[in-house]
Amino acid sequence: MPDELPVTRAALDELEGCLLLLDADRRVVRLNRAFRRLLSLPDDRDLSGADGMALIRTHIAPLIADPELAGRLLEALRRSTPISGLECRLAGGRWVACSVRVTDDGMVALLIIDITAKKESEEKHRQLRQEHGRYRDLFDLAPDSYFICDASGLIIDVNQAGALLLGRERESLIGTYGEDYIVPECRDACRDLISQLEAMAPEPLRGIEVWMQPAAGEPVPVSLSATAVRNDRGGLAEVRWLARDITLRVQVDAERERLLAENQSLAADLAEERDLLGTVMEHTDVHLAFLDAGFRFIRVNTAYAEGSGYTKEELLGRGHFDLFPNPENQATFERVQDTGETFRAYAKPFTYPDQPERGTTYWDWSLVPVQGAGGSVQGMVLSLAEVTERIRAEEEVRNRRLAVLNAVITASASAFTLDELLNNTLDAVLDNFGFDVGLIYMLEGRERARAVVRCHQGVPDFTLMQKRTLDVHHWPYNRVFVAGQPWFIEGTDETSGSDQDALADFGVVSLACIPLVAESSVVGALILGSTGRGEIPQEVRQILKAVGREVGAGVLRGLLYQRLDAANREANLYLDILTHDIRNADNISNIYAELLSERLSGEEQEYLKKLRAGIAKSIEITSNVATIRKIRENRTGVLPIDLDRVIRDEIAHHPDARITYDGPRMVVHADDLLPEVFTNLIGNAARHGGPDVEIAITVEEAEEEGMVRVTVADTGPGVPESAKEAISARFEQRNVRESTHGLGLYIVGMLVARYGGSIRVEDRIPDHPECGAAFRFTLREAEGCEPPGPEA
Repeated sequence: MPDELPVTRAALDELEGCLLLLDADRRVVRLNRAFRRLLSLPDDRDLSGADGMALIRTHIAPLIADPELAGRLLEALRRSTPISGLECRLAGGRWVACSVRVTDDGMVALLIIDITAKKESEEKHRQLRQEHGRYRDLFDLAPDSYFICDASGLIIDVNQAGALLLGRERESLIGTYGEDYIVPECRDACRDLISQLEAMAPEPLRGIEVWMQPAAGEPVPVSLSATAVRNDRGGLAEVRWLARDITLRVQVDAERERLLAENQSLAADLAEERDLLGTVMEHTDVHLAFLDAGFRFIRVNTAYAEGSGYTKEELLGRGHFDLFPNPENQATFERVQDTGETFRAYAKPFTYPDQPERGTTYWDWSLVPVQGAGGSVQGMVLSLAEVTERIRAEEEVRNRRLAVLNAVITASASAFTLDELLNNTLDAVLDNFGFDVGLIYMLEGRERARAVVRCHQGVPDFTLMQKRTLDVHHWPYNRVFVAGQPWFIEGTDETSGSDQDALADFGVVSLACIPLVAESSVVGALILGSTGRGEIPQEVRQILKAVGREVGAGVLRGLLYQRLDAANREANLYLDILTHDIRNADNISNIYAELLSERLSGEEQEYLKKLRAGIAKSIEITSNVATIRKIRENRTGVLPIDLDRVIRDEIAHHPDARITYDGPRMVVHADDLLPEVFTNLIGNAARHGGPDVEIAITVEEAEEEGMVRVTVADTGPGVPESAKEAISARFEQRNVRESTHGLGLYIVGMLVARYGGSIRVEDRIPDHPECGAAFRFTLREAEGCEPPGPEA
């Protein structure tokens, strides 16, 4: 941009975004002040004419956190491909949007705009949506009933518990008046509560007990609490109701009233029983404490005092949460006091702050409210029972079960054959359960009427001879193989005669027969026996059932692998036969074509040329299919290959082609299939370029570090823009299944990708496709490997 345009320069400098202008050769034409700040360049430094791609690669690309996005940006600038709003995260947490624009005269503009504020706004909006969803889930899944009404009492929302309380669908409640579901004699109390809300009474308002009428059945007693949502003028906009079903409490109250009359006559008996209860309380291992409405200790037993670390005298009269502060537990106590409902917890973890050596302990505890004559909670009974040993024992059983299953799964996963899988599994089971006799039977035969031993350990020879084959329809083995039920036998006095016979058959005192189930079908059975232990614990039985399911799944995988391997061998056999026969047919056709060429002339000679071209095409297709198969079956890794020798050998295989070759001797990572790349590219150029086509092969270092770029260019008719995408598709196998055309290019793309490179087709002379095509691909250089010297 000429210096005579200061207004344009000033306008560019005023842009908030970073702007860089490059000419068609990717030289810097202009960059604005924001772009200089991005590069930390002084304003007076002139970069006009500098290598723009080098500037982007060294100063901009390293700032982009995602290397793939940086590569896309570089590729777009290199190829003059427009990009709009490519969002990239920079180091330091900033975000930018990169756009590439291309003018008709080949100039390229790179615009980078800071979108950090936009990204932060989007993140905050996403978090708000998540928070709203969480609150909505809490509302819908709350165990208590919630109703939201507008100022007129119209229900505008209700949760699932509320709909269940009234026995109606949630949608049918919305738009109706909440007062309609209150029995008439209780509606004044609700109106009084609303009046208190309108008079700005302290919220929330609790403790109103009314009766609500569900769709069917008798009215339900509920405890109503209400809070207000006000508009910007302080007026009542919504009323949020909490309705808690207190049917049980009402029933208890009624029963308590009935019992009050009896209490008068039983007062003397109760005094005596109180003394007895005190005796029991003092001699139980359960920790018991009675607290008043302020959560102060009124009475504790000896077990509680000893467990707390305080004496009875130090506890009595003190607040529970003054001594044992815990916000979660305090909220539970307050809820019991407010609702009058008993709270129970099982295996609740607890750590003594002043006794860390005890570690985490577990307790079953309950909090039972003690209500006065008016129904208010006057105190509560706290009971604690330590279950730490039980929880640890259960945890030990779970850990053992996981360890055994993990051992079985590992044994199953490490096996390559079905027999190896079964032997590994039997080893793992015997090692982990203490059984000393083990067999695995598999169903065989089309009728699946017999089961045969596939592997065994510790089985006496006589037993193995007698029990090598089982009739699966014969009792008692049909319960395992047919019904799919596990069968456990423990040698006791109560063991039946048939079970005693089974123990004797295997020479054991306890026996476990576990079906191996795969996709709901029994495929075999795992039989385990012990010669010294007559009991099979319940936890062992549960683990063995899980082992049976896991082994069954492993057996199914093994059978499928066997079938797949057999199918693959059969397919390869057919392919070998087909390829061999087609080659024989092509060879015979070629022989007859050679004989005919000496006798035909004129138009018939032209027909013969077409015939020979078709035979050549058939030979090429057969060769390509064989090459593809070789590529897929070759599992060896890449190794250093002398690229110069491969190219020169392939040139020698095309003596009739006009080929030039230039480049340093390089060693690349490839394998013995690398010549196929040059065979197909040279053959493709010769086939489409005509008899006078010139082919040039060049080797040079690629822009990407550690890579070598190879170009095979020709002077043929070139590749139109409209056809380049189709050729790229052949490299990527997108059209290979539709026809046999393009198999050569597909092989080239497959091999280059296998060697860690990439390939593309371009014009030999940029923007002049009629002057020939250039196939450029990259290979990984084998660093530290020198090319071998010339052969003697």
